[in-house]
Amino acid sequence: MANMKKAKKSTKVPRNQRRKQGHKLVLFTFIIIAIPCAIVGYILFTSMNAQNKPVEGNRFAKEDLNPAIKKADIDNIVSQLEGTEGIDKVTATLTSATLRIHIDMTDDSNTDAANAKIEEAYTIVDSVLPVADYFTNKENSKMYDLSIDAYNYIVDEVHPLSNQVYLQLTKTGAGKKVVDNLNSPKNQGIVDQIVRTQE
Repeated sequence: MANMKKAKKSTKVPRNQRRKQGHKLVLFTFIIIAIPCAIVGYILFTSMNAQNKPVEGNRFAKEDLNPAIKKADIDNIVSQLEGTEGIDKVTATLTSATLRIHIDMTDDSNTDAANAKIEEAYTIVDSVLPVADYFTNKENSKMYDLSIDAYNYIVDEVHPLSNQVYLQLTKTGAGKKVVDNLNSPKNQGIVDQIVRTQE
């Protein structure tokens, strides 16, 4: 029996060794928590340092937007449109690979006149910048989008919404030509539901 007592005494772990194992567990836990905190801290620190700088980049590859639209082409389109009857002002911008043409027509213009003017503008654009070359995606490249809108006036105290005409022609590089009347809803049932819920 004396031998058994000695064996039991020899298997006990000293108190100093138990404390060291506890410190190892705390250290391991600290490391597990510190790693994600360090990563998040690094991300926040780098984000704060780059806060007042613009994000630079280009979403188009080298083969995209070729041939390029030049300012002279845009000026040519604008000058041809300004020479037509029923137009007060024409502006054109090329932003984010979209050629936007805004046609401010005379205040007494109706929907048919605006539609005819949009189609005329599309024909002029096609004669200066062929739609198949500039506004239709090719197999390996993206091309420009085209947006032409025509309106008779901007709504204010003198000009009521009920008489406003606002049409928009859109041709994306991947899509077809679409003309929308922005004054009339595409789905009157949804509009009626929204109006009912707001009342």
